[in-house]
Amino acid sequence: MTYSGRRILIVEDEPIVARLVAKILEGHNAHISTSATIKETEALLSKETFDIIILDRILPDGDGVRIFRKLRSSPDLRLIPVLILSGKDRLADQADGLDLGADDYMTKPFSLVELKARVEALLRRAGKFVH
Repeated sequence: MTYSGRRILIVEDEPIVARLVAKILEGHNAHISTSATIKETEALLSKETFDIIILDRILPDGDGVRIFRKLRSSPDLRLIPVLILSGKDRLADQADGLDLGADDYMTKPFSLVELKARVEALLRRAGKFVH
């Protein structure tokens, strides 16, 4: 199974977490981009396309939901699968993220094996995963 050529955006302000997530996915020949703020993410989304976005909700310049709303309101971006990876671990937070239209929600701390499997599932469902 491979993410070969797939473009993955990791929106995460904790450098260690961003590196861990990138490392587990880079081994599959994916093209990884990272951003740590809403502003950086909006700049990336205006010039690049992605096959999946892994999104933290708690960012230095606001709630990642701002990014999410922009994605879902844009005809060009609304179909990109989004996995929320957040320290907001209450069930109400998870339900809120899914109600907003996230494709999946994982809480921190998390299993890298489980994250990899969920990313694969989202890419497979979107028709962007090669077996």
